[in-house]
Amino acid sequence: MSYDAIQGSLDVSLPRHQKPSFLAVGYMVLLGDTVRGIFFPTLWPLVSSFGGTRAAQGVVVAAFSMGRVLVSPSYGAYSTKHGYRKILVFAHCLIVLGALLYTRVWNVPSLVCAQLILGFGCGTLGVTRAYFAESVPRDQRTVWLGRVTAAQYCGLTCTSFLGSLLARTGERLEKDASLAWLNISPLTCSAYAVLLMALVALLLLQAPSFYDFVPADRQAGATVAREDGVQTDDDRAHFRLVVVGLVLNIITKGSIGCYETLGVSYAQANLKMDGPTVGYYVAACGVLGVAFLLSFKQLGRLFDDVELILYGIGVMVLSCLLMVRKFSEDIIGDDDHDVDAFAAWLTAIVGMYGIGPTRCDK
Repeated sequence: MSYDAIQGSLDVSLPRHQKPSFLAVGYMVLLGDTVRGIFFPTLWPLVSSFGGTRAAQGVVVAAFSMGRVLVSPSYGAYSTKHGYRKILVFAHCLIVLGALLYTRVWNVPSLVCAQLILGFGCGTLGVTRAYFAESVPRDQRTVWLGRVTAAQYCGLTCTSFLGSLLARTGERLEKDASLAWLNISPLTCSAYAVLLMALVALLLLQAPSFYDFVPADRQAGATVAREDGVQTDDDRAHFRLVVVGLVLNIITKGSIGCYETLGVSYAQANLKMDGPTVGYYVAACGVLGVAFLLSFKQLGRLFDDVELILYGIGVMVLSCLLMVRKFSEDIIGDDDHDVDAFAAWLTAIVGMYGIGPTRCDK
C-alpha cells in the first residue's frame, strides 16, 4: 500500500480523553529503546573495566535482547485479556530494579543480570504498538505506527548523545565526596537517568488521565475466525508476508546489535575515540534516521514499499562491507590510514544507523 493512499494522515483526530494516554504511551516507547541507546557510549568502557573482552560485551548486549524476547509474548497475551495499565506498571517496575542494579554492578555477570532485567522491563514494544493500533482508525494505523517507530528509533540512536553528556557529568559528580554513597561515575550516571525516566512513566500510568481498556472486550463483538479451519489463498499469502516481515525485522535488529557491539568498540579501540565522542556520532546518525522515518509519507509518493525495503537492504549491505578493512581500503584508498579508517567507519554507521534499517523497518 502506498502512503499516498492515506488521506489526511497529519490531521488524525483523537478523542480528547485519549490524547494524554497517547503521549504517555509514546513516552514509554521512547524509554524502551532509550534503555539500550543511552548506554552505547559507556558500555564497552564498563565491560573492559571489569576485565571483560569483546565477547563478554556481546553477551551483555545479547542479555538485554534476550530479556525482551522472553517476555514479549506473555506481555502481549496478558494485555489482551486484562488491559494495558497493569502490565506496563509491572514492566516499568522491572526497569527501576534493573537500573538500580546497574548502578551497583561489580563484575561482568552482575552486568549481564542487570541487562537481562532491563530487557524484561523493556519487552513492552508489542504492547505499546497494540495500544496505538487498537485506539486509532484502521486507515490511520500505518501513519501512527510509523510515528511510534520514529520514537523507538530516536530512543535507540539519538539518546546516545544524552549518554555522552551524562558520562561527562559523571566525571564531575564522581569527585563530589558527598555523593560517594550513590556510586555515581561516568559509567553509571546513565543508569540514574533511566531510573528517573522509569519513575516518570510509573507516575503517568497512575494518572487519572491514562485511558486503559481491555482489547479482548472490544473484540468480543467482532467477526469471529473461520470455523471450518480452511485456509484460503489470501490466508496463505498473508502468512508468507508475515514470515518475511519477521525475518527482515530479525536481520535489521541483528545488524544494529552487531554494530552496537563491534562498531562502537571498534571506534574506541582502533580509532582512539572516547565513548562520549562515539555517542555524539551515533546520535547524529539517529537524528538522520528519525528524519527518514518521519518522511515515509513523502517517500511513499516516489517509491513503493518493496522498493524502499530493497534500497534499505542495499544500504545495510554496503555499510557492512565498509566495516571490512580490505574492502574499505580498496574503495577509499590507502594514502592516509587514519583518515581512511575514520571515513569508512563514519560512512558505515551513517548507513546502518541513519538510512538502512529505517527503510527496512517499514
